[in-house]
Amino acid sequence: MSGNITIEHKQIDTALVAMRRLVIKQRDDLHLALQELARQIPEGNICGPAFALFWYVTSVKDGFEVEVGFPIFQPFVNGDLHSRMLPPLETLSLVHTGPFDELRNTVLKLYEFASEHAIISDEFRREVYWDADNPKGKQIEVQFIIHNWNEHLARNLERVLGNARACTIMQGCEDLKLESSPEERFQWTKGAMERLDNIASADQKYDIVSSCAHVFPKAQIQKLTAIFNQAIAAGKDGLQAVDAVIDFMEQDPGWGERPHRDGRIIYSAKNPRDPEGFANATNPLEKRRAYCFCPLLRNHMDQGMPLAFCNCGAGWYRQQWEGATGKPFQIEIVKSVSKGDDVCEFAIHLAHDL
Repeated sequence: MSGNITIEHKQIDTALVAMRRLVIKQRDDLHLALQELARQIPEGNICGPAFALFWYVTSVKDGFEVEVGFPIFQPFVNGDLHSRMLPPLETLSLVHTGPFDELRNTVLKLYEFASEHAIISDEFRREVYWDADNPKGKQIEVQFIIHNWNEHLARNLERVLGNARACTIMQGCEDLKLESSPEERFQWTKGAMERLDNIASADQKYDIVSSCAHVFPKAQIQKLTAIFNQAIAAGKDGLQAVDAVIDFMEQDPGWGERPHRDGRIIYSAKNPRDPEGFANATNPLEKRRAYCFCPLLRNHMDQGMPLAFCNCGAGWYRQQWEGATGKPFQIEIVKSVSKGDDVCEFAIHLAHDL
């Protein structure tokens, strides 16, 4: 519950679906796309309401990149359309029942609740259309996709350090609930990182925490892979292929900033979360808060956080560059707002055999 609205915490099971990715400019496009998709699915195979995934990290300049779909009973192939499994999702859910032009207010209420409790989102949101598959109907379920950071941490701790040491670091996590405050989440995370500092090596901390980062959209990484492989196929060496990827990042709107390469190191830093707040900040703490994307950290910077936590930010770049080149990377934290810098900057060390 949040005020007079009812927000549900839902676990959505793995589902067999038929989906198509497309770019839309307005809601009517979404409705037409769902109608066309329904026609291409074998009769009697749809087993639930239509839905759409709205992606945040995208190369689309004008409109929205979405995946539209239906849950289905049986797998099938129809030309370029085929069924696939949609992974399980953990969500915060709020049903919009008013006029369609007020849908944005429902979305904002859902995200405000998540922000008030420092709940981390994944890189897309989901809408479910309960009124005869109509994206403008009066029963639209908006779903905030939770990135369960603590769950990722527990899994990667066990993978790298084993069960006993993972349990030591995760102690107290079971006390955190959906309604826990940002302060409670911050204090537990800080304690976990302090325990990790006492147990793990620098390489182990990097591997564990960078593997907890938001999942970078595969469709975006595939673009980097294609650019890198095309450069190699054209006779360029590994460094020249890396430069081709950097050039692509500069001109494609799906990437927030242009990295730069110095020898065998790529340096990269995100643009501020709140550019206006960053530019107009009246003191260093304000500036750092406006810069930081992490809902756990940004309002608690004056309380300290072990630097190991910022390997989560390194994981964003790890996914990009390991995905692009197919090689393992080590990423160093050069600057971090958690230790007093105005920005977070990472040094991405290229693989020796690139």
